[in-house]
Amino acid sequence: MIVVIIAGVFVYLGINKFEEAKKNSTVSQPVPAQTNPAESSVALPVASPSAEPQTSKLAEPVKDFRSRITKKFFGTYITPQNSPVQPEKFTGYHTGVDAEYADVAEDTPVYAISDGVVEYSGTVSGYGGVLVIKHQIDTNEILCLYGHVAASTIPAKGSTVTKGQTLGRLGHDKSQETDGERKHLHFGMIKGDKIDFRGYVQTESELSGWYNSLDYY
Repeated sequence: MIVVIIAGVFVYLGINKFEEAKKNSTVSQPVPAQTNPAESSVALPVASPSAEPQTSKLAEPVKDFRSRITKKFFGTYITPQNSPVQPEKFTGYHTGVDAEYADVAEDTPVYAISDGVVEYSGTVSGYGGVLVIKHQIDTNEILCLYGHVAASTIPAKGSTVTKGQTLGRLGHDKSQETDGERKHLHFGMIKGDKIDFRGYVQTESELSGWYNSLDYY
């Protein structure tokens, strides 16, 4: 009997110690803090999308430049038979764009599309007056050809120009100023640092020497 009582006491004490140890163990466990999901999301760093490089807005070389390009675009294949301009004396892939002004009687100013330096100023067969300017466009230097301008109105070689500056005016319709061509601006953007006066090339692959100016407008 005494043995049974003693065993009962030990069992009782063992159970109490177990319960107390369990209680202490529960208390000592860290309790996760309750967070507001909205507050939590605000605290997280938000990744900003990387900005895509953008070309600085250029000035138009002539007023309503893009809408005036209606007959000859970059890369248009021209022959005397299919040309939208008649009569036509040229054959080949067009290296620039033509902005048409034969319907405008008053003088039509020509403007610098960006800051730059005049690399050529004079006359060239097929164009009449021509101005070639090395423009700084973003981080690139691009030679831009302004054709069919009145040579007597344009700045001299070596002149510096600023964006939007008046460079002169378009040549008069079918005059020496345009080498007999209609009143329009032939505008070409040449790759590299060598002036190429060709308004047409004979193979499509040769167009790789020019940029399509409408990609910039």
